[in-house]
Parts: sequence; C-alpha cells; structure tokens
Amino acid sequence: FSVVTSKVSTGSYKRQVYEVPSGKQLVDQAVIDRITWATWTSVLGDEVIGIWSRHAEKADVNCACVSHSGINLVTGDDFGMVKLFDFPCPEKFVRTYFCMVTTTSTVAIRILSCFSRRHMMEIFSSLNL
Repeated sequence: FSVVTSKVSTGSYKRQVYEVPSGKQLVDQAVIDRITWATWTSVLGDEVIGIWSRHAEKADVNCACVSHSGINLVTGDDFGMVKLFDFPCPEKFVRTYFCMVTTTSTVAIRILSCFSRRHMMEIFSSLNL
C-alpha cells in the first residue's frame, strides 16, 4: 500500500494498481513508477525480478516482504526456503544473503520493524534448521 493506492497481484501474474478509495485502476506506467509504496508484499514487479531462481516457476515463490527501512527483502517459497535479498533486486538471479529451509511451504512472511539484516541473519543462524 501507499498513501493513495493499492497493489494487487492476480492469478494471471499481472500487477494491478488501484486508487484508494475510488477503486479506479491506474494504467499509466509513468504514474505507477512515481508511487512510493509504504509496504511491499508482492512477488511481482520489476523491483523483485531477482528473487526468481533459474528453474523457478511463477507459482514457486509465494510471499515477499520488504523491511521498513526499504533495503531488505525476505521471500518464502514452495520448497520451504526463506531467503534474504537486497531491495530492490531488479537484475535476474541476484545474490541471496541468507537462506533458511523450513519443513513446509512458506506462504506468509513479515519483517519486524526493529530488525536489521544483521539481526535477521543472527536469528536465522540460531534456529539451526
């Protein structure tokens, strides 16, 4: 969400942006590009192209969350992987800072506002999964 817009990811893997509260869809890419998002939880968009591995299908990455500082991105996928990236990551196949494997598919993930990349890596390391 931003102050005046909402972003929706559809089943057809298209990013759609709507004005709030009118519900009018924005289609002018220049206007969309100027929006400063308050939160980012979408796996779609030029800003997150790098989260997809070479062999990933569109449905493999389930969730994403950008830190409140706007510099880190955490993703979760069907393989139980939780990955930490720089944000934005507009280049394909970017470096993953840390990867943690869980026992099940990860369908939702959030970053607490007080956590830095160092804190997240320390937490991931201490879990010993």
